[in-house]
Parts: sequence; structure tokens; C-alpha cells
Amino acid sequence: MNTTTEFVSASAIAGMILSMIVTLFGPVILLIIWKVKKKCSLLPALAGALTFIIAALVLESIPKYFLFADKNAVSGYILSHSWAYSLMGALLAGVFEECGRYVTMRFFLKKHSARKDAISYGIGHGGIECVLLIGFGMLSNLMLAFAINNGTIDLLTNGLPADQAAVYESVVVTLTTAGPGMFLWSIWERFFTLIFHISMSVLVFASVKVKGKFYLFSLAILLHTAIDLFAAFYQFGSLPLAVTELAIAVFSVGTVLLARRVYTCVLSE
Repeated sequence: MNTTTEFVSASAIAGMILSMIVTLFGPVILLIIWKVKKKCSLLPALAGALTFIIAALVLESIPKYFLFADKNAVSGYILSHSWAYSLMGALLAGVFEECGRYVTMRFFLKKHSARKDAISYGIGHGGIECVLLIGFGMLSNLMLAFAINNGTIDLLTNGLPADQAAVYESVVVTLTTAGPGMFLWSIWERFFTLIFHISMSVLVFASVKVKGKFYLFSLAILLHTAIDLFAAFYQFGSLPLAVTELAIAVFSVGTVLLARRVYTCVLSE
């Protein structure tokens, strides 16, 4: 792969660095502030982080393989129809993450019934997603950017199979043509995604801890599926980035208003 005449701009690298710093350390700082302010246990946050890893990164990947990666009639149909791709991807995320939330709160956080624990859980769940998917992703992009600008990118791609080399080629093209705005969008997106995860945690927490509120668990699945539809349509190329991020922001604010009402009117101190 010849990239000797292509470089990643200084402004793009600055955007990566800022995004990396915010997404790696922002959730940690938020959790520290919440703990100090509310004097709450860190266990719900740790449980939230672990639940995301198990439910979203491990368990969810099993049906995803058969529905998206494996070559079969079903995956062929899904990958060739934007509505099927978007709906299935969003539904899997909604079901696995919210079921993971419910199981953890129902069986492993029995002694944590204060509403502040719901917020702690949400920070852990959404925070680890932010760190793993965006923070580490930006770190990887930054390392590739330096390799491109130093002329050592070929050392990473020589001898790779054609399909893996093609992936690197695509990433190199993206990095060398992108401006800082592409990476700064991730800060905007992660802020609203994090407050969405906190909101869903409040809803599911109430469904577990308050008698007669089980319907909030079903509502959380529906809301999670709905918001992920925007991201899925963007990944398929059906929505532009700006429209996607604006829709996610508006949707997240709506869920915050709902969760705030549940937090203050349904859950107890």
C-alpha cells in the first residue's frame, strides 16, 4: 500500500487527541464527581461496566455473526435491505443491553435500592462504552495517523491478507481526507449517548425496584431500539452524519426528561 504522498493534517490529529482525552477521562471524572457528591458505592458503576462488556460485546456478538457476518440467505437479505439491517441491529442492541441491565439490577444489586445507584450504574454502563469504543478507537486512529505521517504505515500492512490490507487502506483514506470535525463529532455523540444510558438505567432500575413498574423495562427496550435506528441508518448510508447526531441528541433529551420524572416521582432516596 503506497501512502507516501498522503498525510494526516495537524488539525485532524488535534481533533483526535481532544476526542480521545474527553472520551477516555470524561466518564471517570463524572463518576468521581457523582460519588463525592452523593457518597454512593462504586459497585453499581462497576456492575454497569461489566454488564455492557458481557451483554453488548460478548453475548450480542453471537447473533450478530449469523445475521451480519456469516454468509447465508438471512444475512444476505439483511445486508441488502437498509430497513432490515437497521431494524435488526437496533433491536439486538436494545434487547441485549436492556436485558443485561435488568438481570444485573434484579439479581446482583439487590442491596442497592437508592435512586442514586441507578445513576451510578448508568455512568458505568455508558462510560465503559465511551472508553472502549471511542476512547480506544481514537487512540488507535492516532497511532495510525503518526505511522502515516512518519512513512511507516507500510510496515503494518506488508504481508497482510488482501482483505485485511483493504481495511487498512480504507482507514488510511479516511484519516488522510478527514478534518477535525469528523473526530470532534464523537464528543457530541458520546455526551448524548451517555445521558441516554443513564436515563435507561433509571427506567430499568424503577422497573426492578418499584412494584407495578415493570412496563418501564419494556419501554426501555423500545426506546433503546428506536435511538439505535438512527445510528444504523447512518452506518448503512441512509442518513448523513449531521442529521443522525441531531436526531440522537433530540431523542436523548426526551428520554432524560422522562427519566427525570421517574427519578423524582417514582424512585426513593
